[in-house]
Amino acid sequence: MENKISSSAAQLLPQIAEAIPGVTTHAVAVGLPADMATTMTTQEAALQTAHNQFLDKITELKASHAAKRVALKAGQTLVTLIRETAKPTLGHKYSQEWAAFGFVGSLQVPRSASGMVSILGTLAGHLETHPQFGSDDLNLNAAKTGVLRTNLMAAITAVNVKKSEARQKFDDRAEKAAAVRLRLREVLSALRLKFGPLDGRWSEFGFNKPGALPIPPVPEGVTAVLIGTNAISIKWPAVARAEHCRIWIRVIGVDTELRSVGISSDLDFLLEQLPGNSQVEIALSAVNNGGESGKSAVVVVETL
Repeated sequence: MENKISSSAAQLLPQIAEAIPGVTTHAVAVGLPADMATTMTTQEAALQTAHNQFLDKITELKASHAAKRVALKAGQTLVTLIRETAKPTLGHKYSQEWAAFGFVGSLQVPRSASGMVSILGTLAGHLETHPQFGSDDLNLNAAKTGVLRTNLMAAITAVNVKKSEARQKFDDRAEKAAAVRLRLREVLSALRLKFGPLDGRWSEFGFNKPGALPIPPVPEGVTAVLIGTNAISIKWPAVARAEHCRIWIRVIGVDTELRSVGISSDLDFLLEQLPGNSQVEIALSAVNNGGESGKSAVVVVETL
């Protein structure tokens, strides 16, 4: 089975955590520095901290984007209200007179933050000299427009700051992850020189045995037929990569759980001398040098 060093910082954390116990036990024997486990523990902690800090900044960035959307919506609402207030005087279609309100080419309210900053700035100046197009009772005036522009600009700045901070934390995490990745490759290279492809010690480092096959899939299509009064013939299709199948049974009312009763390298198995007048649950698991699959769907046969 192949051993891959993850490209994901988050997935590197469990990889190095699983490797440290093996390094602690076997470092000198496989030609690694005696203090390698200590170094790896320090690197794991550094990567975990960097990963957590990056996630915190992503959360802060999302919050700043949400605040920016709120500020943008407030500006859009005010501009829309003032536009509707002015329409009886200036008309419902765009004309050059609307340019003094900040509209450019149409009466559409800007959807972008930058466009909203621009129109709010122009509109605030126009309402300062022409307050009749606003309404103090409705808080549609130059002062309110200026406040909304200031709020939106602050929100835009906050997003940009959080983007920069998140990028810095991303780069820091990437640097820590690269160091962990290099360390794991160093460990893996040492093990390849010292361990055989099926050496059980690979698992102490969290690695797969290179000579082991991928674990077989769960057997499917299992059938069981009663033979005579108390024997059962079991058959199944070939299972990819399986060296043999393990047979499991449970006699209802006798066994508390499925128990192994044998293995077969063929595609059939015969159960004999089962108790009479009993329900028997039957399942299979597939096995090779890489491990054992889960159990198949249970088949139930009743003896006579």
